[in-house]
Amino acid sequence: MARVDTLGLLYLARGADDQSLKKFGSFVQSYKKFDAGINHKLFVIFKGYRDTEHLSEGLRAFSSLEFTPIHTSDESFDIGAYLDTARKLDMDRLCFVNTNSEVANHYWLAKLSRNLDSRNVGVVGATGSFESLNMLDHRIPRFPNVHIRSNAFMIKRRQLVDVLSVCSIRTKTDAFLAESGPNSITRCILRLGLSALIVGRDGRGYHPENWPRSWTFRQGDQSNLLVKDNVTRVFEQLPWTEKEELSRKTWGRYINSGVVDLLPGSKA
Repeated sequence: MARVDTLGLLYLARGADDQSLKKFGSFVQSYKKFDAGINHKLFVIFKGYRDTEHLSEGLRAFSSLEFTPIHTSDESFDIGAYLDTARKLDMDRLCFVNTNSEVANHYWLAKLSRNLDSRNVGVVGATGSFESLNMLDHRIPRFPNVHIRSNAFMIKRRQLVDVLSVCSIRTKTDAFLAESGPNSITRCILRLGLSALIVGRDGRGYHPENWPRSWTFRQGDQSNLLVKDNVTRVFEQLPWTEKEELSRKTWGRYINSGVVDLLPGSKA
């Protein structure tokens, strides 16, 4: 088991986002409200600020927390910023949360870490999906495209650097490929013979065959969701008919059958 003092939590504070200060405030409030349950070091990644005054406003949003600031370019999207930061840190494992994140349950970080410590597990996250963006880029595998979403996920630092160092994150499509392409973080982990788990509020780690019934991402009322973001909040607010349609897009027939008979991510 990894030493708890080698766990880094990285929050991406992107100043160029609409209502960025409000988003920072929501994360800070939720971070203070819900006990992480494990010792860790908080890093805040600052990118996308138009000037020093704007950056000062961003820094002040975190003044009630003990944190280490990291400054990086705004040209490489979230995934690129994660890689740039991971290369600079001397930590065993890292958890990444984006600008839109809100913690939703006590001991959330401990639950992720405990599941990453499970035998033959390579990456864990609060949400995952079978959705395919093949219509945007033919290189992205068709449905079911098993992948951990690139928010509120935890992985060993060395593995993340190894996987992403071969990627060039210069466009939004590059970021999509890193998350759910043929050489995504998840697929690289699966090729190593390791598992990718969704971790719920209940503390349980769900293997991909059980993702469609984990009650996390785009399922029912998402009652088992450990960390919220803008995508999960949109789903919460949709009428039931639209929720049903989006859920089918994400999980297909698997959400009703309870059986996943093909996990192409382990064979690609």
